[in-house]
Amino acid sequence: MLAGLSEALENGSRRGLRVQLLAVLVLALMPLLVLSSVQGLMEYEQQREREIDRLHAAALTASEAITAAFSRADGKAGAIASWSFALMDDPAACERTLRHMTQADITVSNIAVLDAQGELVCSAVPPASDERNYNSRDWFQALRDGADRTHSDVVFGAMSQRQVVLTVRRLRAAPGVDGSETDIFAGVVAVATDMNAAARLVRRERLSADAQIALISRQGALKLEGSAVNDDLFEDVAVGTLLEQARPGEAIRAQGTGVRSGYEVIVASLLPERLGVAIAAPARVFENWSGISVISTFAIPALMTLLVLVCVWMAVDYFILRWLTYLQRIAQLYAAGRLDLVPQRARKAPREVARLAAVMEQMAASLDEQRTELAEAVDQRSGLLREIHHRVKNNLQVIVSLLNLQSGRISDPAAAEALMDARRRINALALVHRSLYETDDLRFIEIAPFLKDLIHNLAEVLGGHDSNISVEIECEELALSPDQAAPMALFVTEAVTNAFKHAFAGRDSGRIVVRLICNDDDRCEIAIGDNGNGASPQAGTGTGSSLMHAFAQQLGGQFTTRVSALGGYEATVSFPVSKNWDS
Repeated sequence: MLAGLSEALENGSRRGLRVQLLAVLVLALMPLLVLSSVQGLMEYEQQREREIDRLHAAALTASEAITAAFSRADGKAGAIASWSFALMDDPAACERTLRHMTQADITVSNIAVLDAQGELVCSAVPPASDERNYNSRDWFQALRDGADRTHSDVVFGAMSQRQVVLTVRRLRAAPGVDGSETDIFAGVVAVATDMNAAARLVRRERLSADAQIALISRQGALKLEGSAVNDDLFEDVAVGTLLEQARPGEAIRAQGTGVRSGYEVIVASLLPERLGVAIAAPARVFENWSGISVISTFAIPALMTLLVLVCVWMAVDYFILRWLTYLQRIAQLYAAGRLDLVPQRARKAPREVARLAAVMEQMAASLDEQRTELAEAVDQRSGLLREIHHRVKNNLQVIVSLLNLQSGRISDPAAAEALMDARRRINALALVHRSLYETDDLRFIEIAPFLKDLIHNLAEVLGGHDSNISVEIECEELALSPDQAAPMALFVTEAVTNAFKHAFAGRDSGRIVVRLICNDDDRCEIAIGDNGNGASPQAGTGTGSSLMHAFAQQLGGQFTTRVSALGGYEATVSFPVSKNWDS
């Protein structure tokens, strides 16, 4: 029963009430967590799309701002082209005019007029080198070959010393005398648009500080000013891929750009397949209130779930487990016999726990009452048994006295000897009953003191005290039930009596040893040996041998004889020890 209780406690500890309740709550709240997670992911994707849409709008705004700068440059070039023949005739006036026009627009870094041979006629900004002929430039050759207007790629201005895009128009010769227009190539007018100045016109409030704007041309990517990131995000960009994906009038989310991981790239076309504007920015979702909303969609249910679990953990401990622990200690004290203990603290516990404590108190009171009744019944039974054993012993003593009286009147020695043998056997039984009513526990007899009393009585009856025959006892600590003590006492009586009567014939001294030993298999052996004359030819055929066989069978053992270690005769019986009295 105790082993089963220990196993239940051990298994129960692995299935604690708190853990089971938390598991139930987690299962109950799991759908909410799953739904909030799905909703959070959906809002995250929606917010990410909104961020990308914002980048699209910023790219279109940048494209429109730079396109507007190109349009203004084209308008200036057209105005100059309409009366360039007058400017070419007066270079000084030409330079003043171009300088004023340049200063009027912050995105224009220079305006220059070239003649039909590519020679510089006038320029708002003096050239930084001695080079004055530009007939080898692609844009000059395109106009000379018949094009009316064109744009250059992003180039480093030879005069302005800045990164510029040239808007170039063809100049025609002066009208004829009759006022008719001619198509004779007379040179070009080139308006240089400063790309960094144009980029400063882009409204950056839609962009994060680490976003970068760059112009994409066939020569590469030009990072424009205004970003907080020092590194050039477009350093290793695949410009050809970006120009192919760019579409006029719309912003495209570019793929396979080679820009740093985590950045989104949006590209818009300025000049089809020649020039575009690109924005690289991290599509951050969690840096504004919308991002906080996305986080809260999942975080708030998760935090509430965690708060619920913590509250339940503490509440279970405060309202249930601490009282169960208290009642467990009370139950352990009840198990230890403290049935008079009253669980006073449980009166302040929750109603259900207080009811359980009241039931335990009633149970303890009932058990205490039953224990008292059982103790009284056991005492009464023990008293009755002691009285029975006492009366049986007294009756046996009366029988022994009667045998003594009768043996004194018998003249036949054999009959007198038979009565004396009966007296000794009855004395052994009387000693068993005396030991039972004198002991505190009627279930067993301590063998060591019992054997000492038995051998003392036998030696007194057999005359051992008046002779030189000594009886020694070697006995281990052992307790036997009365059912085994009685046949063992009778066996010892027969064996010691035989030793006194037959072992020392013709001798006036001797030694008898009574030895009781036990092993770990709950088997014992009692041996009565002597240093007498050994076994006689008639040994094993008399009444004593028959009785010893019978007593050995009652013990559940086997009777054997052998030569003793003292050189004489030894009678032994090996028997299992019964533990029925210990159940």
